Amino acid sequence: MKLHFHGPAADLHAMTAQCSTLWRKLPECYEGVLGWLDCTAATEGYVQAVKEKAAQWRSFADTLVVVGVGGSNQAARGVIDALGTENGLEIVWAGNTLSAWELQKILERLKGKSVVMHVIAKNFETLEPGSHYRVLRNWMEGRYDAREMARRVVLTGTEGSRLHEMAKERGHLFLPFPKPIGGRYTAFTVVGLLPIAAAGLDIDRYLQGGLDMQSLVNNGEDNPAFRYAAWRNAMLPNGFDTEMLVSFEPRFERLARWWRQLFGESEGKDGKGIFPAYSMYSEDLHSIGQYVQGGPRRLLETFISVQDDGGNMPVPLDRTSRDGFDYLEGRDFTFINRAAEAATLKAHSEGGVPCAVFTVDKVDEYAFGQLYYAFMAACAVSGRLLGVNPFDQEGVEAYKRSMFAILGK
Repeated sequence: MKLHFHGPAADLHAMTAQCSTLWRKLPECYEGVLGWLDCTAATEGYVQAVKEKAAQWRSFADTLVVVGVGGSNQAARGVIDALGTENGLEIVWAGNTLSAWELQKILERLKGKSVVMHVIAKNFETLEPGSHYRVLRNWMEGRYDAREMARRVVLTGTEGSRLHEMAKERGHLFLPFPKPIGGRYTAFTVVGLLPIAAAGLDIDRYLQGGLDMQSLVNNGEDNPAFRYAAWRNAMLPNGFDTEMLVSFEPRFERLARWWRQLFGESEGKDGKGIFPAYSMYSEDLHSIGQYVQGGPRRLLETFISVQDDGGNMPVPLDRTSRDGFDYLEGRDFTFINRAAEAATLKAHSEGGVPCAVFTVDKVDEYAFGQLYYAFMAACAVSGRLLGVNPFDQEGVEAYKRSMFAILGK
């Protein structure tokens, strides 16, 4: 994976060195939240158990319901939505809304399916996954006996929690939510690995991407994570306080949603933070493109570019329609898409928008592993540069207290 910058820039050398120092000092500043730093340790030795359970499920079921919200499903959903489930179970995402209509639609999708379920809740008081688990548990218990339920349901939560007790009571496999890892940093834990494996994707390749980026981050300051963190913080004093993650590859949309939570929840504190947003090009160029090109100069733009998109779709010959697009004949859409990307990057950067470009070889498990680790590492040191704790989220708890009061908890 490569990282390049375009447009307005600053000397990043000193700040990149600072990122390296802050990285080394993380263990001195934070305890109980850094289990994600080592991808191998983050799995806590459960990789084989994940593989075996996923293989068992694929042998008799066709649909996995993943019950989780926020960090409990965003990383896995980013990989699965991009790479598909051709070799594994169909994935249905639940526990992330309070819409009655959406929950009804989920149950309708499950009719006639052979269903298994993975419930993920570090804090089993979270309303969305807890309430969805009750509804889905009731639905499944109306179709499967206790023995079937035991092999069809996996619970992931904090050891000693009520969810853990329920796993024991019902004979479900319990995969612990790693204590030293917050939800949005769980990309390489059982939280993300089991759904990815159940979808038939290569978790070894995924973990290797994370490990290789981890090695880069730990072996010197000149790596994409530190350079990216330094760039976005160097731009902030110049008024660039909003960042858009963009890509001309729509398969990265769910990754962008994960990125948005990671940086928004980690940095938006004490009146500080760079606001995270995202757009998918070229579609969004026709809605937000004017604002990026001609609006106030407060936007940073971070591109995720793909060297080989795996596509092969040439524009067909058609000399009779006179539709005005003969100049595209024989050109592959990969070439056309890259031309649009290059033109957009040129127009925006020359127009005064600072741009960063991450380039991955292709859209696969390895690329997601690299990107996830790079962004998590960058977020940790970026938060420290801002002077905030990148691992808590007291602002999220504020609305929960009010909501529980209204509901009479």
